[in-house]
Amino acid sequence: MPVTMKDIAKEIGVSVATVSHVINGTKKVSEQTRRLVLEAIERHQYVPDSSAKNLRRQKTKTAALIISSYPDIYVTKLIHGVGSRARELGYNLLLVNTSENEAYEMDALRLVRSNMVDGIILSPTTNRIDYLSDLKKQFPIVLVNRYDPRFEDVPRVTADDFQAGFDATSHLIQHGHRNIGLIYSVPNVTTTANRLEGYREALRRNGLEVNESWIVRGFATVEGGRQAVKSLLEQAPEITALFVLSDQMTVGVVQELRSLSLRIPADIALIGFGDFEAAAIIDPPLTNVSLPPDTIGRTAFDILINKIANPDYQKHISLPTSLMIRKSCGC
Repeated sequence: MPVTMKDIAKEIGVSVATVSHVINGTKKVSEQTRRLVLEAIERHQYVPDSSAKNLRRQKTKTAALIISSYPDIYVTKLIHGVGSRARELGYNLLLVNTSENEAYEMDALRLVRSNMVDGIILSPTTNRIDYLSDLKKQFPIVLVNRYDPRFEDVPRVTADDFQAGFDATSHLIQHGHRNIGLIYSVPNVTTTANRLEGYREALRRNGLEVNESWIVRGFATVEGGRQAVKSLLEQAPEITALFVLSDQMTVGVVQELRSLSLRIPADIALIGFGDFEAAAIIDPPLTNVSLPPDTIGRTAFDILINKIANPDYQKHISLPTSLMIRKSCGC
């Protein structure tokens, strides 16, 4: 027998009216009570009755963006793209940055459920998001940047991360490099996995060994980049080129190479990711993979609007990247 609002109220010791207020956002309740209600709803996979469903059909003109990446210039531009497109279409945007915290991501999803948003744009913390099985039945949802490949019926907007990894690595190989290290940000996400596969494929196609110990994590921070390149060069001084998968880490890598008195590109060639504004004026100017974050954000919101209008909409969009060639790679 389906769980009712009355069952939820009885289980946690509150009134039916209180549960209704939490679901519909019609009256403020204490944070502790609100959390108990939301946890019970999640635990029982409670689906509101027909009156609540009718309420949801009345569009709120509000969408949610739940972004999981660490703060960086790329994420900021993506948020701007989503937000500007939302405003153009008369929507408000509820923004949550979960900073790669899975527990916070679940809290954020409970929050947007209780506020009856029209739809969600989600950049998840990991590749495997089992909760999507239920979430996609309750809300129009679009995945951005990252996705779970098991859910082909959920529309998504991504960059062509495989090609980005392949092109950057191939460019370094064309400059004669055979020992190429890679510093990544976050494990267990499709952005990293696809860029790594592009890197590996470029090496394989050129008859080069893929040395997994030359792939290290830099935690998407400046200090993480510094520590990653330091440990990498200590264990493998034969490395002559680096591919770094975020702008913050690239800054840290440049700082550490200078502290080690290594010249770019004479001693270490370097390609970064994201093409932040300062890349063109750093000495030497940095070669970077350029992504279209604003376009990705705007496209994601357009896809969400289509999904809201048509629940069967399932389109996947992969946007091309480009290589901004400057002096740090040896050109």
